Amino acid sequence: MTLQEQVKDFLDKQLVDFTNFRYEIEVDGEDLYVNFSEILGEQVEKECAFKIIKDTLYFHSTTYGWKAVTKGSANKFFWIDIISQ
Repeated sequence: MTLQEQVKDFLDKQLVDFTNFRYEIEVDGEDLYVNFSEILGEQVEKECAFKIIKDTLYFHSTTYGWKAVTKGSANKFFWIDIISQ
């Protein structure tokens, strides 16, 4: 599965119960950026970075650094980052 497919799958699972998210995906080499224009109905400009490290999908948070979001409850770092101002 490609990085873009893994990120799309992750976002689909995370946002399955929500309809008020809008984003675009941009691939830049080994990194992938998700640019949110709407989060929980609020108009925003938020960028998130993802990459694969040792076959695991990682999310970058400016507060927590690179975190594996597909292991255990590490997806909390994704949620903390995208809903914070």
